Amino acid sequence: MDKQIHHNKLRLQYQRRPCADYDDPICDEPDPPYADFPNNWGGFADVMHIDFKVPSEHMIEGQRYDAEMQIFHLHPSRRRTPTVTVVIRATPNGYNYYLQPALDAFQYVYNVHRAKCSAKRRRERKLVSEMDAILGDPETQKDYDIDYKTWADYSTDLEAPDFEEQRELHERLLQYGVWNPHDFALVPSLYFYGYEGSLTEPPCGEWVTWFVCDVPMIISTDQLEQMKRLIFTHVDEDCNPTSTHHKQSVARPIQESGGRPVWHCTPADYAPDR
Repeated sequence: MDKQIHHNKLRLQYQRRPCADYDDPICDEPDPPYADFPNNWGGFADVMHIDFKVPSEHMIEGQRYDAEMQIFHLHPSRRRTPTVTVVIRATPNGYNYYLQPALDAFQYVYNVHRAKCSAKRRRERKLVSEMDAILGDPETQKDYDIDYKTWADYSTDLEAPDFEEQRELHERLLQYGVWNPHDFALVPSLYFYGYEGSLTEPPCGEWVTWFVCDVPMIISTDQLEQMKRLIFTHVDEDCNPTSTHHKQSVARPIQESGGRPVWHCTPADYAPDR
């Protein structure tokens, strides 16, 4: 799994299975998480990637939420992308222990990029200092005298003896079988609102079937702030800010349903076995 900080989201990208036949041993690895969907979808659909956005891109009964987690699946036969999405509400005491390993994995990527940026700045400052000494102009150096502590809220030392151990730890934390994106702590209801829709970013293709969990995921306000910091203040290895947020939002504005029917799956839709 690849942990990516994009300009408008956090993304967990899974490796694709080489083929769609689950009974063929060749298709066993890689083995991403998968789900089975109701209404005669006929088979399992692998997770392609998981996106986190702030704030939510869906409203439930007129209410917009603090964030949203979108689990995109690839169905092996239909030309559709069934997507489980969960709106997220932050509360002061709502710490979500199951979400935290994902945030920590993104934090590690964020820290490494900041550390590499700082290392580049140090090299630049050293070069300028050497040039000043040659040119005899010490006043020039003050323009490059940056306080590197301001570049990161958390420290990651690229030369630390345990740096490689940290990387391997974050790789293991989110391995499937250890961390399940469909866990009840993340997707807290079996019931959902559903509709046929589109991607919420270019190319905005209308091949997504949305399954909107009808109960929000609960996280803490600190976790929400960490999520915002990761998206809004990320810089790449060359010290370039990457976020395209507008007023602390990377979510597409709420759209009208365009006449699409929206259904609500409830316990009444699940008949007992006979």
